[in-house]
Amino acid sequence: MRAPHSCVVVGAGLTGATAASVLARQGFHVRVHEQADVVGGHVRTEWIRGIPYEPHGAHIFHTFDSEIWQLVNEFTDFVPYRHRVTTRLRSHQLSWPLQRSELPQLEEWPEVERELSSLPPEPDATNFETYCRSLMGDTLYGLCVRNYTLKQWGRAPDELSASVAVGRVELRDDGYRGLFRDPYQGWPERGYADLVEALVEPAEIHLGTPVTCADLAELTRPGEPVVITSALDDFFSGELGPLEWRGVRLESQFMPDVSLFQSSMVMNEPDLAVPWTRTIETKWALEKLHTTPGTVVMREYPGASAKHYPVPDSAGINRALQASYEAKLAAYARNPLVAAGRLATYSYINMDQAVRQGLEAARRIIEAH
Repeated sequence: MRAPHSCVVVGAGLTGATAASVLARQGFHVRVHEQADVVGGHVRTEWIRGIPYEPHGAHIFHTFDSEIWQLVNEFTDFVPYRHRVTTRLRSHQLSWPLQRSELPQLEEWPEVERELSSLPPEPDATNFETYCRSLMGDTLYGLCVRNYTLKQWGRAPDELSASVAVGRVELRDDGYRGLFRDPYQGWPERGYADLVEALVEPAEIHLGTPVTCADLAELTRPGEPVVITSALDDFFSGELGPLEWRGVRLESQFMPDVSLFQSSMVMNEPDLAVPWTRTIETKWALEKLHTTPGTVVMREYPGASAKHYPVPDSAGINRALQASYEAKLAAYARNPLVAAGRLATYSYINMDQAVRQGLEAARRIIEAH
């Protein structure tokens, strides 16, 4: 027998799992439908001989949002971890974001120094390329950003929105080498799968069940709310055309006799001659493992068919198509549909924002009942 209130959640990634957890704790009977055969989505961590690795890329939990930090810590134990990234430039390994104090070691320093002295007071946000060039000058942009961007996005940088760079491309002079400045940062001691599994534990889980709009008549009662965390072009079976996505593919190598392989969890590779964009060594997140033999290093190759990243083009074409799909969602009369998460909102968001969107989606449903 169903609880007085019930709902459906499409997708068991971090956003869907959060929505399911909040709703279940408020007495809703929650049915989660996940198209994969495991929960967790892109954040799921895997392990080999006690060493963690992430088959969908690096995920670091960081936030200014104390409510979200408290929520995730209710479900798993986080260990302190301050994320560092380096970028390889010929024989140099530079901090990322770039630090001015490290730049004099570059052969191009005289030209870089001249360009830095004549930068505009504010970056030009016309597109990704104008933003970065006006932030760091042509030389640094060409050395560290342009080719990496070509590999990562498969598009000319001036075809991307400046929003891709804001908050992700910086030139620092304060000596702080952590990637993020949030007061709350950490990594789940047992991996992200442990967090997601704990969140969805009170829900009814259906795995291997992709859901489209056409399935709602069979899966739901009229008026029953549905949280959508899948991509809307998938949910509506591409009725308006496909949204543009950029996927990555990771190759993982287990090294049984190496404690740590590289100087930080993530090493960027801006050289076009290197086919991968970065290498990732998740073991850096768990300091207690650093003396344990064995590590896993992953090479991240761009251009896979997976829907990892929405593509914010400078012309706004993809955003306009997403808005058309959102209008279809709002017009659906049989059930209240709430979109949340990276895929459903076609947004390039951090993990805390994914949790926040799941929380707010659940609250909208609770308030409506």
